[in-house]
Amino acid sequence: MRSISVLLLAMLIVGCNTAQGVKKDVAIGAEKTGEALQKGGEAVGSALNKTGEVVGDTLKKGGEAVQKVVE
Repeated sequence: MRSISVLLLAMLIVGCNTAQGVKKDVAIGAEKTGEALQKGGEAVGSALNKTGEVVGDTLKKGGEAVQKVVE
């Protein structure tokens, strides 16, 4: 009877430690996912800025060319 009680207590302790480990793993995973999303967002933002600059320069040059033709 004692061995059953000891076994149940041991299983309870192991179960609590496992749950805490899972919580820590989930927190670490969430943190890494957040960092990756932030870096991805920064990269997309930078690419959009560069694309906007290129399009703006192209439109400016196109406008200048049209103006020269009109003159």
